Amino acid sequence: MENKGFYINDLPQSGEVTFLAAVIEKELRPKRNGGSFLSVRLADRSGELDAKAWDNPETVAQLFDCNDVVKVRGAMEHYNDKPQLIVSRIRRCEPQEYTASDFYPASTRDPEEMFGELETFVAMVRDEPLRQLLESIINDVSISARLKTAPAAMKIHHAFRGGLLEHVLSLCSLAAALTAHYPRLNLDWLVAGAILHDLGKIETLELTGVRFAYTTRGQLIEHVTLGLEILEKHVGRFAGFPLELKTVLQHFIVSHHGDLDKGALRRPMLPEAFALSLLDLMDARMEQVFRLIASAPAGDEFTSYVPSLERQLFRGFGEQPEPSERRQSIEGGKAA
Repeated sequence: MENKGFYINDLPQSGEVTFLAAVIEKELRPKRNGGSFLSVRLADRSGELDAKAWDNPETVAQLFDCNDVVKVRGAMEHYNDKPQLIVSRIRRCEPQEYTASDFYPASTRDPEEMFGELETFVAMVRDEPLRQLLESIINDVSISARLKTAPAAMKIHHAFRGGLLEHVLSLCSLAAALTAHYPRLNLDWLVAGAILHDLGKIETLELTGVRFAYTTRGQLIEHVTLGLEILEKHVGRFAGFPLELKTVLQHFIVSHHGDLDKGALRRPMLPEAFALSLLDLMDARMEQVFRLIASAPAGDEFTSYVPSLERQLFRGFGEQPEPSERRQSIEGGKAA
């Protein structure tokens, strides 16, 4: 067994380093003055890192493939205000040389504990046909096993093992808080929407080696259609299941992205559908924001630019100055 060495988020800012990482991207690119170099994106459960191999790039590219775990040695430097590795040596590792869980991020929560919390939310549903349907869904072994491990996304939010279940539970908790403030909202429906809205993702992403990747069905028909399919299968187990309730649940699935240009098949048309869409977006964004702020280099006031958010994130001023020090300049301006 090889020593993992550094985790990516713990790498020093400069100097020689040696560590194990998974390869998630690999591409030969042209140099400005002719020739080529090898661009590699490395990852482990702590984060991701760009790496470049300048010497013999075509030969180096033959040594490993995407989703391989490699042992890499090189020098850390900064380029465009981001850390990168200049590779001096790299080789593919055999499965017996590493622990797979080092290379995919996972929820800090125990999946069995989270699933027990989910069962508690389902037990709170007062509408009997709806509660029975939700029990049928979460107790389906083919669903529960994958729900405990599936990420909520590849990159944007809750992109880690158990992330989907963590996201669902967060929405259930938010739904309970929201209905306490807006008692006209139907908590049973919101809990059902939280459970069902992204359930198709258990079939869109799968662990391939040490990293998650899209399944063929996930690529072809995506999670909304797969979620409708799961709902249809389980509704069919209950003779006389109310058509109106089934329609509401279908509407939650097809409208939870909010806007048509964001992937929704219909805009939300029920108060609960509006609420679910807003809570879903808020929970996704807050997890993303907190993670990006936490993973930025220590001491930096701002994160790097985040394309999906179209902005940088401010990490704070650091320690508050003493009153006599408050007249310090801030980005060229003076405190009043």
